[in-house]
Amino acid sequence: METQSSFDLNFAIRRWRDDLARSTAFRSENLNELESHLRDSIDRLRTPQLSDEEAFLIATRRVGNTQRLEQEFGKVNGAAVWFDRCLWVLLAFQLWNIISSTSSFLFSLIVPVVAWLNEILPGFGLPKIEINWEQQTGLALGFSPLVLAVVAVFVWRYVIWPKRRGAAILQMLLRRPGALAAGLFCVSIVGYVGAAWALQTWYYHAQHYVYPPVLQWRFFLLRLPVLLMWAGLTYFFARKRLRSNLA
Repeated sequence: METQSSFDLNFAIRRWRDDLARSTAFRSENLNELESHLRDSIDRLRTPQLSDEEAFLIATRRVGNTQRLEQEFGKVNGAAVWFDRCLWVLLAFQLWNIISSTSSFLFSLIVPVVAWLNEILPGFGLPKIEINWEQQTGLALGFSPLVLAVVAVFVWRYVIWPKRRGAAILQMLLRRPGALAAGLFCVSIVGYVGAAWALQTWYYHAQHYVYPPVLQWRFFLLRLPVLLMWAGLTYFFARKRLRSNLA
């Protein structure tokens, strides 16, 4: 009786469905159909001799494991699977670009912070902070895009996703291809301009190095068509994916 009362059937079904939803092989109607079959199977298995947990475990085995279901529905939803894969690749490119810009911005911020500390530390009887080449390399590695990407994945996986907010945000964006593409494009532009400004205003200035602004604009103009292409392809594949899921 203690096991029976501690098992939440609806919660277990939601987790089972969420595990399937992580695969691009399933559409929403596929998940609804599988959940309906699972609940029907559980209802048929319910007897005084079987607890809800036992009925759930038997029913999930009868419906099939995730790998087999993924293979079956992947064949049926082949086009949608490829649209999903192309879309996730494009999203990964753009997110990496945003993370790289953020990395440059944060690294550039450290230099004026250290300069400001060196102005006030002697007033407290403390020595100045000397940053040599090795220390700058360590700071660059600490604020590298790879490190920031690992931190972002950790926060998403263990802080945002378990509270179901992450899934809701992701589904909302995927249902709005135009907003998704425009949002990523604007954030990429802001990130690049912000990083370039921080390098020019903070880092290069602190290093007494003059970097001609015209070169910054030239690099930006060269990068702009790439960002526009990514945004256009993101809109195209997100729209195709949405239509295939609604078909």
